[in-house]
Amino acid sequence: MVTIKAPAAYYNEPGILERSGQYIRSLGHYALIIGGPTALSIAGERLNTSLLAAGIRTEIKTFAGQCTVEEIEAYTSIARGLNVELIIAVGGGKVLDLSKAVAEDARLPIVTIPTIPATCAAWSALTVLYDPHGKAAGYRPLLRSPELVLADTALLAQAPRRYLAAGIGDTLVKWHEFAVNLNGNAGSVALRSSVATAKLALDILERHATDVYNEVGQQAYQPDAAFIEVTDAIIWLAGLVGSIQDGSVHAAIAHGLHDSLTRIEDTHHSLHGEKVAFGLFTQWVLEGKQGAELEKLVSWLHELDLPITLSQLGITGDINQNVAAIAEGLALREGAAEQLNFAVTIEAVQKAIVQADALGQKIHSGLSQKVIV
Repeated sequence: MVTIKAPAAYYNEPGILERSGQYIRSLGHYALIIGGPTALSIAGERLNTSLLAAGIRTEIKTFAGQCTVEEIEAYTSIARGLNVELIIAVGGGKVLDLSKAVAEDARLPIVTIPTIPATCAAWSALTVLYDPHGKAAGYRPLLRSPELVLADTALLAQAPRRYLAAGIGDTLVKWHEFAVNLNGNAGSVALRSSVATAKLALDILERHATDVYNEVGQQAYQPDAAFIEVTDAIIWLAGLVGSIQDGSVHAAIAHGLHDSLTRIEDTHHSLHGEKVAFGLFTQWVLEGKQGAELEKLVSWLHELDLPITLSQLGITGDINQNVAAIAEGLALREGAAEQLNFAVTIEAVQKAIVQADALGQKIHSGLSQKVIV
């Protein structure tokens, strides 16, 4: 059996926030808005004005913590107590992930409005769980994607460009992370579909990501076609990659290393896509990439200001101890490593992290010749 989970509609265009009410009203007329404090301060007034004009009453609750099982239960109780007809999530990945799980538990439709282009959380049928201290606590597959995704490119372009870089990092990982599994599972049409979608996203990023990243943040910047394509890759295509499933197992090394990194408190200031990017760097070393090929790939991460050293992730102190903890914390699904044509043992991962950090330090310090993608 193959399942493909996707929103009923996805909009990615400037000014959609001001017109949001006309798209949302078909889902209900009494909404619980869950949003981050910063997101609501930026987008809340325009959203609420449009909703009220469309005859939609709202209750607003802020969320600024970790997406934990306990927080999901608490906000689900709020939604049930208010007897709302739908959920509207406004903000970054943790707010969107929490709200999707709340909507599923309360049996309500959900609209996601991302305010930063940092992940595919607005699209995906998945909630990433953490513990109260910010450590990864697993994944919760959801029955469906949000009913409606409203991505306002004018709003996304206003976000600090660090979030854009993180979104680019999280997206370019997808092809590299999925494609290596074809070695042992080339017969899976679902996997091949995911790889093809991820390749489309990667092609877009290779054409536009660096220029868009350099332009965003400049005074009076207005999102253009290239920005829209890049954010489509981050939200839509990356979200679709993980939404095509046939039950087969694949290894997600970069994301597994992300989860392990979250268990080191020094990394908690780093964004999801930043940790994933370093995880991908480590995967490249595990794969045996080296020389000019590896430097070219890593230089691209460096141009996007993504971390290519352990110190850029915030890791200080006993490096050997931290490297050992990261490697030991990498957990792949049972049977996943068998899909690969390279070893992913604790010892191999430790060695790869050390090698990646050493090369990253050279590139970061300018000792290695910069290779432009």
